[in-house]
Amino acid sequence: MNLLGVVLAGGASQRLGSDKAELRLTGEPLWRRQMKVLRSAGAGRVVLVRRPGQSAPDGIECWRDGTEGAGPLRGLRAALAPRLAPFVAVLAVDMPGIDAAWFRWLAKFCRAGIGAMACHPEAYEPLAAIYPAEALAAVEGHLAGDDQSLQSLAWDLASAGRVSLHPLTKKKALRLTSINTPAHLDFWKTRLGTGARGAASQVPVPDQP
Repeated sequence: MNLLGVVLAGGASQRLGSDKAELRLTGEPLWRRQMKVLRSAGAGRVVLVRRPGQSAPDGIECWRDGTEGAGPLRGLRAALAPRLAPFVAVLAVDMPGIDAAWFRWLAKFCRAGIGAMACHPEAYEPLAAIYPAEALAAVEGHLAGDDQSLQSLAWDLASAGRVSLHPLTKKKALRLTSINTPAHLDFWKTRLGTGARGAASQVPVPDQP
């Protein structure tokens, strides 16, 4: 599978109060941990997406998302716009419950022009998903319009047959918990334990097909 890996790390972290990318839960910053996840999942090239003005680690390929507003939707555009691979594995920097097995699971459902995304009773999960290059048109359409919700984008991509959806139980959906507040950070510190290795090791893995 010709796969590009992209870690989205351009958020302002306003609710948390500190840069999520530099948080350490497993002995290394989250940006590095997430890049390793994508490499282990088979991505031949892995890049970091940051906003203009944000610091970037030395020696790491970092793309800048220059679109104002629109939240993570602008990061998706930055990931897809170069059209460097037929598939792009996107992973938010603040989701330590996702591991390489997650993307290997999703990859089994991908077909030419069709990516894969998990869903659960409450929402789709567009920030730990595999997108086909053809998803760029839908992303740009949402950026140009009034509805810039990622949930709306996911619904549109699924309706157009650009991503297939794969359900998770509520228990397994716990691994999708992102770090948005100090309480979320405490959740992962408790779940992983100080100095734990492999951020998803104690989180249920999706059923294999």
